[in-house]
Amino acid sequence: MLEYKGYVAEVVYDDEAGVLHARVVNSGPYPVANAEATDVEGIRREFQMSVDIYLEGCAELGIEPIPPAAAPAWTGAG
Repeated sequence: MLEYKGYVAEVVYDDEAGVLHARVVNSGPYPVANAEATDVEGIRREFQMSVDIYLEGCAELGIEPIPPAAAPAWTGAG
């Protein structure tokens, strides 16, 4: 799991593609940020950039961003 500005992302590894995928899991049914990278530092950087882009876009449009919940609402485990 990664955390940035209150948003929590679940990270999964796609062995076939050799890529890490991060998806926000504590923003209700709508993942507000996603990221992909091939290494740990890259996924952290891409996730943070994705959250920042989401928040900046909301500010530019004058809309309230979906706030992070206190706990993850969903995980892909299972």
